[in-house]
Amino acid sequence: MRKFIILLCALVASININAQTKEKQDSLNIPVFLVDGVEVQSIDDLDQKDIISVHVIKNSDLNKLFYPRTGGILLITTKSKKYLKAIIQKHQDETKKAKGNKKSGEIYIR
Repeated sequence: MRKFIILLCALVASININAQTKEKQDSLNIPVFLVDGVEVQSIDDLDQKDIISVHVIKNSDLNKLFYPRTGGILLITTKSKKYLKAIIQKHQDETKKAKGNKKSGEIYIR
């Protein structure tokens, strides 16, 4: 618990977010939250026991990918991969559906 609090304080200090309400917060200075590689709007529903690691990325080249948001990137890795599982399941379902629609003897070009 103590490590998590220290980590959270370091994150807030390194991101340099002003303590404002969401309505008044500058949308250009908010960080991008990437949980297991999936962009999420908020990390409020993450369980702190589920978090493996948190990395703060302040790289100008990477920030260009998420322009105009310049608040940095929070890369969070979790044990459960709950955001990633839904995307993988959707991909598997679409793959099965595509294989079911494939007609034998036809060539499909991507």
